[in-house]
Amino acid sequence: MPEAVAAFARLDQIAGSRPQERGFGLNRLDRYILGQLVRAFGFFALIFTGVVWLTQAVRLIDTVIASGQSATVFLEFSALVLPQVFVIVLPLSAMGAALYTLNKLYSDSELIVMMGAGLGPAGLLRPVAIFGALIAAAMSATLLVLVPLGGTALAERTRAIRSDVAGALIVERQFIHPVDGLTLFIGDTSRAGEMAGIFINDQREPERPVTYSAERALLLRDGDEVRLVMEDGVALSPGTSFQRLNTVRFEQFVFDLSEIARTEGVRTPRPSEFALRDLLDPSPAMLDTRYDRADYMAEAQYKIVLPLLAWTYPAIALVTLLAGGYRRSGFGRRVFVAVGVAILLQVVVFVAKDRVQEDAGLWPLMHAAPALALVYIGALTLRLSRGRRVARAPG
Repeated sequence: MPEAVAAFARLDQIAGSRPQERGFGLNRLDRYILGQLVRAFGFFALIFTGVVWLTQAVRLIDTVIASGQSATVFLEFSALVLPQVFVIVLPLSAMGAALYTLNKLYSDSELIVMMGAGLGPAGLLRPVAIFGALIAAAMSATLLVLVPLGGTALAERTRAIRSDVAGALIVERQFIHPVDGLTLFIGDTSRAGEMAGIFINDQREPERPVTYSAERALLLRDGDEVRLVMEDGVALSPGTSFQRLNTVRFEQFVFDLSEIARTEGVRTPRPSEFALRDLLDPSPAMLDTRYDRADYMAEAQYKIVLPLLAWTYPAIALVTLLAGGYRRSGFGRRVFVAVGVAILLQVVVFVAKDRVQEDAGLWPLMHAAPALALVYIGALTLRLSRGRRVARAPG
């Protein structure tokens, strides 16, 4: 086979004259496989980050536009939401990188040469497990540090923007909707807060819609009381008949906007915003909210279990692909099996989390998914090792 010969030459060049030379406990072949995995992971992480971020960007764009904020605020929001994106992207990219790399090694006959030269499943599992450990470390840093910091900052920033009435309303040449049923357009603004070319369509009471337009206006705020003082304008409303339109001209009219300036009470942090030690031992202040001990325990175990599960995904890909032996048609079906196993384990985590949120004492259920993953990996590795010993037995 020309492919096998070329693969053998590549691997021989990688191993060099001292194939047992090690760095950080890895020989050159381990580092070669690990390097292939890391490069593939970078590609998949970039693609998946873009796709998942786009699903979050729609909501962010709505928030930014509705509050009349600039593109800088949108970029700030995008940076703050990235930790939540990474929670989804990291395990997906790890699985994708493992499947792609192993399938590529097989297609290039490198995997065949490795196995033929005596490298068993345990030997292949070593660099894959190290790659999984790197992913688990990144997941831990994201869940334990970045998610709490980013979630708190995003919630506080969103709250501040929503309470900034002037920033939400004084936006030139844009139709904005500060509350449901209210549309506002401002033709021009000045540094003093004065506005010109005002248009307001008020349909908060659908049976009595009113449209206002004015030459000038000034926004005044006193605590939670917000007033838009309009001058030289007209108010239009439908009459008793659809063919009639009531018109009222005014020199000065005060429009109440207090509804959009109502300050929210003290914000209750979500469980994901707390550190792991606080989740495991919630303070009385944490328990004196709409969240109870079970909610905090479920979130704590979730932050522990997800990195463990991400660590097993590359190994699941390896043992699943090797379990059926080598085929000329490739690993197509086994790729779907590996993905299906990963999805099933993720579902187990979500179901267990729901149960723990009802009863904190059931927290060990959260560790069922990584335990099942280890059993799956161990069983297939043992099966593969036995198969190799039988194949080498004489007779």
